[in-house]
Amino acid sequence: MKHITYVSQAQRPMSQDDLAGLLEHSRARNLQDDITGCLVYRYNDDYDRGNFLQVLEGPEAAIDDVWRRISSDNRHHTIVIIDEGSIEERMFSNWSMGFRNLDAEDLKHAEGFSDLGSDAFWAQINEKNLSNGLELLRSFYDG
Repeated sequence: MKHITYVSQAQRPMSQDDLAGLLEHSRARNLQDDITGCLVYRYNDDYDRGNFLQVLEGPEAAIDDVWRRISSDNRHHTIVIIDEGSIEERMFSNWSMGFRNLDAEDLKHAEGFSDLGSDAFWAQINEKNLSNGLELLRSFYDG
C-alpha cells in the first residue's frame, strides 16, 4: 500500500457548499477506489486564501491515479508533496475521507467530520504507522 501527504493553495476561497461538494465526490470515488485518508481545509483571513492539507492511502495504482487527478485539478495550485511512501497498514482505515474545515462550524455535523484536536480523532489513527505527513497534520491543526 502507498500513502501521500501534500499541501496546496486553493484557487479561491472555498464556500461551505464547495467543500461539501468536494467531500461528497471524494468520498464516493475513494470508496470505489479503496482509498482512505483525511482532508483539511483552512481559510486564512489575513491573506484571503484557503489551503488544503491531505493524506491519502491505498493501493499504489489507485493512489497514483488519484494523484494524477489531484495534480491537474484547477481548484488549487502550488501543490507540495510533504511525504509519500509505502505503508503496511492504513492510518485512516475507517474513513473514505475524513474532513476538517477549520473555519466552518456548520460542517461539524457532516458525516465523517472529526475534531483533529480530540482524543477520539487520534484514537482512530493507527499510531504504529504514523507518518511524517500525519505529524505535520497534527502541527497544522495545532498551529
